[in-house]
This record gives sequence, structure tokens and C-alpha cells, in this order.
Amino acid sequence: MASRVVYSRYRRLVEALGLRQLDVYRVRDQSTGRLKDVIRLLDPASGKVAVIDLGTLRESLTYQEFLSKVLEGVEKAGITLPERIVGNVMEKAKQLDESGGAS
Repeated sequence: MASRVVYSRYRRLVEALGLRQLDVYRVRDQSTGRLKDVIRLLDPASGKVAVIDLGTLRESLTYQEFLSKVLEGVEKAGITLPERIVGNVMEKAKQLDESGGAS
């Protein structure tokens, strides 16, 4: 199991997008029997909630892969984010991946 520091980095990426992470559920996929994470995010500006099925555990994804799945889920939920902010956060995720997660 990953440490709290790793989970905090995923949460900080979400918060850098201007979203709030409400909770994370670790559930067993009925078809494969594997564990996966489902996260709920709130857009404070619109009040919309996005439920995003990552399909796997957060810690098995790179920061960029995690962010891509979050952005895809947010878009499906009808939440729009400024491209400038998305670009800045993607750059931060890239830096985290290149540094091995140390920040």
C-alpha cells in the first residue's frame, strides 16, 4: 500500500485544477475481480460532482495518466476547466513523473 504522501500528491493535482476531492472508494471490479479506485470530485464554481472510475488503483498510474483520466471524467460530467490551468497542472504532473514523485 502506498504512503499518505503519494495519495496527497494525487489530491494536490486535483486541487490545482480548482476541484475538490470529496472521497475515494476502493472497490472490487465485478467482471475482473481486481481492485480499482473511484473518485468523486466537486467543482465549487458550478456545484457539479464528477464520479470518475479510474479502472485501476491510483498508485499504479503515473501522475500524467491519473490526470488524463481525471480530465476525461470531468469533461464527461460537463465541467469545464481553463486550458491555461490544465496545461500548468499537466506540466506539474510531468515534472512529478520525471522526478520519480519527489517534490
